[in-house]
Amino acid sequence: MITWLLIQHCLKLKVRWFRTDKRNFMNSFHKKNSAIAMGNFDGFHLGHQKIVETLSDIANRKRLVSVVLTFTPNPKIFFKKEKRLIISDSEKKKLLEALGVDRVAFVDFERYYLMDGLTFIKKVLIGQFSMAHIIVGENFKFGVKRSDDIESLKTFSRVLHFDVTIVQPESLKGTVISSSLIRKKLAEGQVDLANQMLGRCYFIDGVVSRGNKIGTSMGIPTININAENLILPGGVFKTSVKIGSRTYDSVTNIGSKPTFDRNGKGIESHILNFNGMIYGKQVRIFFKKKIRNEKKFNSKMELIQQIKKDLESITVDKDPHF
Repeated sequence: MITWLLIQHCLKLKVRWFRTDKRNFMNSFHKKNSAIAMGNFDGFHLGHQKIVETLSDIANRKRLVSVVLTFTPNPKIFFKKEKRLIISDSEKKKLLEALGVDRVAFVDFERYYLMDGLTFIKKVLIGQFSMAHIIVGENFKFGVKRSDDIESLKTFSRVLHFDVTIVQPESLKGTVISSSLIRKKLAEGQVDLANQMLGRCYFIDGVVSRGNKIGTSMGIPTININAENLILPGGVFKTSVKIGSRTYDSVTNIGSKPTFDRNGKGIESHILNFNGMIYGKQVRIFFKKKIRNEKKFNSKMELIQQIKKDLESITVDKDPHF
């Protein structure tokens, strides 16, 4: 009966649960409290990873259930401050699962963004998640119009009797790593720098669709995909493509094919040492660095010669892919 009431309560609060282990998590909430890492976690960069690692350490030491709580839609999208994110919700979930947290919860941001911080802690974090400990970054803000910060959080913790851990940000060459900075670097085409801050290769997922066969006609076949989280500008990039369980080196062009007077921004990759038919299949493209800007060539032959140079410029490497 208790479990059924809790399930009904979850539905009422519009909390999307994702199971990340084989434990009976509903029952565990009645046996012990939880440690929660809370944030937007777009990109899940090195700073975010540090927060979740801290969560796991605290949960293990205090014998608490580890929970990562984030929001959907992302507040940046909800308030139209960003058009695209570094990763989608499904990709974020997979990255978090890989770290072995007990639970990943996506909370409906639209339902709670007008709730003051104290009420959110009482009704959601404590009332819904039985929170005993919260772990956040030092720039954490919450409540109506982001009116509450870590000082408010510490004050509330003394009243409501929970612990607070503030995690210091990660830096790269003296610059604090943030999702907004990574989005900026990606939009500028500085993929290698963005990757250093992410701690992995920036990637996009998409389904392979039929193109106009221009690459095939030149003897350089390509796959075409659409992606919801493409932030990169036009240009030619050193990449790798994951198809099923295998990853292949590739060169990817983002742009409008100006040599052929095409309109619209497309994504197409030439995959080295691969000639399979994969229309309709899901693939993941990892971006490593930008090779050059897209340009209009005087002839098809001139374009072919440049593509061959692009292919010669990439080497087989051992970059990790997540």
